[in-house]
Amino acid sequence: MKTRKMVMAGIGMLLFGLVSGANAAEVQKFVWGSGPMGGLWRIGVGAAVQLINEQYKDKYFYTAAASGGGLENARRLASGEFDTAWVNANIMEEAWTGTGLFEGQKANKDLRAMIFMGDQTVCVITLAKSPIKSYKDLSGKKVNVGPPGSSGGTIAKSVFKALGVDAKLSFLNQEGAAQGLKDGHLDAALAPGDPFTPSFVELARSTTIRLVEPSKAEMEIIDKKIPYMDVKVIAPNTAPGENADKPRNSFVWGQYWLARPTMPAQAVYDALKVTQEPKNREALTKVMSLWAVSGPEFKPLVKLGIPLHPGAAKYWQEKGVKLAPELIK
Repeated sequence: MKTRKMVMAGIGMLLFGLVSGANAAEVQKFVWGSGPMGGLWRIGVGAAVQLINEQYKDKYFYTAAASGGGLENARRLASGEFDTAWVNANIMEEAWTGTGLFEGQKANKDLRAMIFMGDQTVCVITLAKSPIKSYKDLSGKKVNVGPPGSSGGTIAKSVFKALGVDAKLSFLNQEGAAQGLKDGHLDAALAPGDPFTPSFVELARSTTIRLVEPSKAEMEIIDKKIPYMDVKVIAPNTAPGENADKPRNSFVWGQYWLARPTMPAQAVYDALKVTQEPKNREALTKVMSLWAVSGPEFKPLVKLGIPLHPGAAKYWQEKGVKLAPELIK
């Protein structure tokens, strides 16, 4: 009898282990690359990870991984360290084609887009008293483009090359650039922001600044030569400087939430579903404003040739979004 009880207990423990193992196997784990600690991407991803883990606790478990930003995210997506991440459009193009920062490396054709995560404005700032009024006027001038390796530096080089601008580049951080502009050590500064960075908003409190707007010819050149870049209007009274009460044009480039093609379609679908649900989206927006403008803006991806993840394509088609054939592969 004692032996029989021991056998039955053993069978019970085995069955419990099998059931527990099956339940554990149902929880899929993913690593989501974000950005530097304390940065907007890190905060925005962290909030979304908490939301998904709470609402799909029996189905998914996401880890928000800190990173250096878009460049590191693209590299770690390629290596398989990250399952999903946010990446800037210019870095996506270079990773996809094996050019620029990815020169000499195998082109990464494993990028799949999920959703547009907002634009960054390519703001070139000068003082209102400066003769600089278009991008061509920057040739021969000392222009700050941000610290080495920053997104501002890579964008500036691409834009200046396309437009034939031969400027003397400086690589100060934004605080140093604002001070350098005020003191006359710089002629202009490129400051990617939403639309301006805090340093230049602060500068505008004491010194009248000017947003250098691209000419119509410059807009046409960029449209042909840089597929991920667009022109958008900064609405009146939303940013400081000369003509702040009028619409002003600026180049912009986007950032996208990407996933590896190996990430299950249902997981991608569910991630979009929960983060785009109106109440959840509103809550996420309170943490990071980019969630407010996230959505199906895929025109640059058509130019780049980067498709949507199947799970994302399904989600957007169910929402009634008309997707270009190039996005569905």
